[in-house]
Amino acid sequence: MQEYEELMGELIELGITANPVTPFACCIIDPCGQILVTAANAMHISPLFSAEGLALHMLAGNYHCKPEQKLTLVTNAEPDSGAMTAIVWARCNGITISRIIFGASRAGLKQIWECDFSLSAEQMLETVAQEHRPELTGQVIEEDCLESFREGKELKEEGDTPVMSLDLDDYWMAGDWLLDLDDPEL
Repeated sequence: MQEYEELMGELIELGITANPVTPFACCIIDPCGQILVTAANAMHISPLFSAEGLALHMLAGNYHCKPEQKLTLVTNAEPDSGAMTAIVWARCNGITISRIIFGASRAGLKQIWECDFSLSAEQMLETVAQEHRPELTGQVIEEDCLESFREGKELKEEGDTPVMSLDLDDYWMAGDWLLDLDDPEL
């Protein structure tokens, strides 16, 4: 899991920057290791736009994926029930998330946000045919991920919730933002 620690740290920062109270963030990576799309929680715009839901929405609208392309979803929190449903249903549109790497577990999040009634991702996948189940791997730098969610809850409790943009483009980006385009070896 060490290879995902730096990326997870970047997702934590992205989540805090985009939506400090609910700093969920994720990215989808192609089989070559390139980041295709990155998204942060925008559920204040639509309840369908969890970070994972928004990433899948934008991937479907901006890229042509082939069912045999095995994509990896990296997220700073174990996907909730709604996100897991979107991940499983995306397969019907040719978007195959074959691996999910996550930071904070649902159990850890439930200790912070008592209103989280989601099943764990593993519980959700128990109802899915084995050949359609993505591989789940976690918890990558879980304590750092959980700390960002604790800080978000503190902001909310103190009434320091920021004004949030309603422009969906503020919560997602296409392309590989980790590539150093000034690197002469690229």
